[in-house]
Amino acid sequence: MAVTGDAKAQAAPSTFVPKGYVVFDLEIRQPEGYEAYRLDGQASIRHFGGRVLSGEPAPRGVVEVLEGDWPTRRLVIAEFPTVAVARAWYHSDLYQAAARKRQATSTGRVLLVGGWDRPW
Repeated sequence: MAVTGDAKAQAAPSTFVPKGYVVFDLEIRQPEGYEAYRLDGQASIRHFGGRVLSGEPAPRGVVEVLEGDWPTRRLVIAEFPTVAVARAWYHSDLYQAAARKRQATSTGRVLLVGGWDRPW
């Protein structure tokens, strides 16, 4: 029985490691104080090999609701090499020191999202 290309791809073990994304959905209450968080937060992201994909420049950025009710004011997405690195960054002392500044100057939600686990 011949194995098709699709079956071979499904049977082959995957060495693809999905990226990790941290999504911030925020409403900034104190722009001046938030700026201090933004600088410290971005430095901590770079320290862990991550980068900010959206949300710049503060406090602006393009956030356009295409469907549904989503009353966000600021959406920031940070990308990390892996989900484990993203999680380690969030729980690190370095980021938690910055997070206290964010929590004092804004309200919102923070999510950890795993990327696709195989190439398209």
